Amino acid sequence: MMEYLLLLNPGHNRVYLDSAQGAAVAELAALLPGCTAESTTLCNQPAFRLTCENPLEGEALAACARSSLFYALFRKEGDLLRPVDVAEWQYLPDSLNTILKYPGKTNEQFTRMMVNLALSAANGTREVPTLLDPMCGQGTTLFEAAIRGWNAMGVEVQEQPLHKGATYFVKYLENGRYKHKRSEEKRTQGGKRIAQLISVQYAAKKDDWYAEDTRKVQFFRADSALCGQLLGKNAADLLVCDLPYGVQHGASGGGSLQRNAAKIVREVADGWFAALRPGAGVALAYNSLTTPRHQLAEAMEAAGFTVLPQAEGLEHRVDQAILRDVLVARK
Repeated sequence: MMEYLLLLNPGHNRVYLDSAQGAAVAELAALLPGCTAESTTLCNQPAFRLTCENPLEGEALAACARSSLFYALFRKEGDLLRPVDVAEWQYLPDSLNTILKYPGKTNEQFTRMMVNLALSAANGTREVPTLLDPMCGQGTTLFEAAIRGWNAMGVEVQEQPLHKGATYFVKYLENGRYKHKRSEEKRTQGGKRIAQLISVQYAAKKDDWYAEDTRKVQFFRADSALCGQLLGKNAADLLVCDLPYGVQHGASGGGSLQRNAAKIVREVADGWFAALRPGAGVALAYNSLTTPRHQLAEAMEAAGFTVLPQAEGLEHRVDQAILRDVLVARK
């Protein structure tokens, strides 16, 4: 058995870091099936102790480096710790997601965790995967895909957040002097417009741009239920989505303003299913205080998805009104 210490990133939001360590243990279990993780400290800083059947190398080491709380890794040798070099894996810098701030933004470390869970659930992907977020807001999940060098497609019914996300991404590429091209088009059906598309094609290096080795992020302003029609069958390898939490403030009157995410999913999941390749992995975040897990699972299963066994530790509190959990599934 090999023993390692994984130092957690000190730059992460401390409130999130404290609440999400149990979820991170579940994430590591999915990423590193031959390892067990437990919380510890290193020089009074939060860390995980990893006990592994085999040395962490190759794809296992890369998966560890892509984990949401990763900062540095050390191999234990007696009473000493030896630093483990990790190869660079990012296509674009982390700053793409950390610079972006707006009310209601999903924590970028949690977004990375969800992407890892969906990838672990997938039964294979294309060499350059395509990730779909069918309720993408301003694009946190899309930008995590871009950081990894993947293609990404986001669908959002509201115009303002989608426009802000696309504008921010283009500005980021301009400031970083990345070669890119922005285009817009309308999608129609039966003479009626069903979507507005902003597409951004780019490359991390100039040589890749001129060799046409590019990536693409697409922002669709459309109803999430139309994913299958808009994107085509088998368009995406992964689906990651932070569902509406059903929390509303400043309510008046006697009626309930809470929204059950399972009811929303029941209306749109058929379109998601059509847009995903066979074997695609899915990770959905939801508020377990407003959406019972079994209802969300039933909505996904009704669309044809296979819901995977619940991993212990993923549920964690965001605030008094939100107890966040993740449902993982596969097409």
